[in-house]
Formats: sequence, C-alpha cells, structure tokens
Amino acid sequence: MKRSKDTFKLNYQYRIVPNKQQVNQLNNWLYKLFRIHNLMLEERFNWWECNRHSVNACPIFVTHLPELKDQPTYYSQKRANHWSREVCSYLYEGVHSQVIQETIKRVEDAFNRFVKGDLNGKRSGKPRFKSVKRYRTFSIPQLKSDCVTVTPNPHKRKNGGIRRDIAYVNLPKIGQVKLIYHRPIPEGFTIKAALVSRKADGWYIGLTLEDKSVPSLKSLEIEATEENSLGLDVGLDKFWTASDGEVEPIQQHYRKSEAKLAKLANRKDKKPHKSASRRKLAKKISKHHQKLQRKRKQFHYESAIKLISRDKKVFFLEDIKPGNLSRKNKPKQDENGNYLPNGQSAKSGLNKSINDAGWGQFLSILTYKAAKAGKAVVKVKPHDTSQVCSCCNRLVQKDLSIRIHECLCGLILDRDWNAAINIKRVGLGIFPTIKRRKRSRKATTKEAYTVISDSV
Repeated sequence: MKRSKDTFKLNYQYRIVPNKQQVNQLNNWLYKLFRIHNLMLEERFNWWECNRHSVNACPIFVTHLPELKDQPTYYSQKRANHWSREVCSYLYEGVHSQVIQETIKRVEDAFNRFVKGDLNGKRSGKPRFKSVKRYRTFSIPQLKSDCVTVTPNPHKRKNGGIRRDIAYVNLPKIGQVKLIYHRPIPEGFTIKAALVSRKADGWYIGLTLEDKSVPSLKSLEIEATEENSLGLDVGLDKFWTASDGEVEPIQQHYRKSEAKLAKLANRKDKKPHKSASRRKLAKKISKHHQKLQRKRKQFHYESAIKLISRDKKVFFLEDIKPGNLSRKNKPKQDENGNYLPNGQSAKSGLNKSINDAGWGQFLSILTYKAAKAGKAVVKVKPHDTSQVCSCCNRLVQKDLSIRIHECLCGLILDRDWNAAINIKRVGLGIFPTIKRRKRSRKATTKEAYTVISDSV
C-alpha cells in the first residue's frame, strides 16, 4: 500500500499462464534486457574509472590522462542514437521501448546509490553485472485502464458452486495473457503499471492500482497510555512476547527443512554440469525455497492480524536491524598476518536462525496492518531492555543462554517477558534512560547495578 499527496495506490499480484509462444517471448525479453543492463552498467563503470578524479589529483607525469567524457545519464543512455543501438541493434528489436527505459532507470538508481548514496547519505554496494538467471523481472510503466478483461465462467463445479471468472491481461507487444483472477480489482481503481516476474513455479504480474478520488489520509496521532498500548519483544526462543505475558511460538521453517535441502543439494552436485537431471534438481530446490518463503510470510501475516485484532491502539517494538545482527564477524590477524579464530563458526548458526525468523518482514507487515486499522506502531531503542529489571530498575547482566530474569528484589520472570515490559515503559516515557553500557569482565550474572533515571 502506497500513499501519495493526491492519490491512493495498491499493488495486487496475480499469476499469469502464458502459452508457449508468449513464454518464449517473455524469456527472450529477459535475455535482451539483462544484456542491455550489463552494457549500460559497463559504460558507467568505464566512465567512473577514467573520469572520477580531478586533474589536480592525478599524477600527470606518470599516469596517462585520458580524454574526459561526459558522465552517462539516464537520458543519454536511452537516446535512440546511442552507441549500443548501432553495435547491438538486435537487443532492441521486439522489446517495448518503455520496458527498455525502465531497465536503464534501474541501472541509474543502482549506480547513484553506489556513488552518491540515499537521502541519508548511506551508500550501497557496487552494482553487479547480471546473469540471465538472476535477471527475472521487468517493468511496464504504462498500461491501458481496460487492459484486464473479465468474463463470468459459464461452467459450474460438481457441487454446484460458481467457478472463478475467466480473465486476460493485454500486455504491449505480447498480447492477451491468461490471468488467474483470484480476487477482484476494487471499484474506482484504475491500472497504471505492471511488474512481470519469473519465479520458480511460473510467471506472475503485479498490477499497480490507483484511485484519485480517495484523498490522502493524515497519520492519526494516538496518545499512548498504559491501557491502550502493548510492548513486544521478538526473539529466537519465542517469536514475540507481549508485555501482558502472551507468547507467539516461533516457526522455524528453514530449520525444519534444512536436512531435506542438504540432501537435494548433494544430489544436484553429483550430477554432470549442464545436464537435464541437474537442472531438474535445481528447479526442485528453488520451488522448495519458494514454499518456505510463502509459509514464513503467511505466518507473519497471521501473527500480525492476531495482534491487530486486539483492543490495543499502540504497539511498541524494538528498533532492530536484522541485517546488522546477522553480519559476519570481522577477521582477526596476528603480527605475521595469519588469521585467528574470530567466533564466526559459532555465530553462523545464530545468523541462520535470525534470517529464518524474518523479523524485518514481520515488522513491515505489522506496520502496514496497523496503519490500515487506524493503529500505530512505534519503534523504541532496545538497549539493555532484557538486562534491566522491570520492577526495581536494576541492571542484571546475563548471557543469551540464561532465559530467566532473577533480580535481588525478588522478581523472577521470563527474560523476554521482562524485556517486553521494559520496551513498553521506554515507549511510554516511564523509563527513558536505558542506554548501552560497557559491561565489566568481572561481573557475574547475579550481580545487580542500580540504574539512575533522569527524572530522579
């Protein structure tokens, strides 16, 4: 769901069933687009390597100074008289012009994030050249409003039920493609753009729907109180624990299928390279990963709906970054340059469990569902929320292996439940001074330290 100043947009994804001729045409488009993507990226890299330094910074007496060229831009690369259209004219034949322009736009966005960074100045990694297997999506920026035709199905089921409507989508230069119309398009919405993707089990299309009659809604300012708010602590032992004691068990989808995937991978590795049996096993592994991804996403939706259906208005969650938590440890070297143990082998299992839990996807789904229901999701800093006692505000240091919180004040509570209570307190401003502290090596898990609040 996207909101702009004057319009209201939705994204609906459908499965399409193209015929053999259309499948060959779609695969041909993806092949040509990935070649165009690599050509445009190569031109930008050549300019970057030869012209990124100023003249004053170059040792002109040692290094040859090449002829300065203008920086490639989106408009210069999409121009009809571009060099690639003369050398590789066959790549542009039969492909819609706007689809090619969107491919060049993707290259520009990826390169700008690498050179300039985003709005916060954070730069992304160096863009990679794509292979035909890794380039699986192309965008159609403009579609006619009546591109989808729906007709009632005259046949009925054996039990007398009504069958799904017959639908087709008209794609430019491809024609009428059969559409699995599993849910109707809402009234008042018009189709603006499409995103065609090739996945492990077939082809899919994502339609961007727009309704200009719906005004932009302002975000509701909900005042959080003790009664209408709820604190949530996500973890690996339990998926989330609420501040009122409710627990959602974790579903380790990848962990349960890890042995089966390992057997399939071993069978695939034993097959001859580029053989039909190897491709079949690779496709089977891709479908299994797709199934795990859908099961995880379905679990996240069900868990989010379970929370939104409660009578709470504000949900306080940890402001965590799963990508940073699952990052590899930095390598360690001695004086001679030999690598030392850095604990990565022990942390690899933790990283796998973090990625399997999918906290980032769950937080985005919960935020979307809460906004749709008129509720709010607030992220708070989780520093030491599992270490501070929620009863007496003491700091009790404990490792991840210790799952029970025991304090000198007599409070014995589950570690995640105690953290959820502290997250709610931080969100309400009752205890706003939880910050990261340096732990002493001599401290034991039973030692407690008093935390001084600013309000005292």
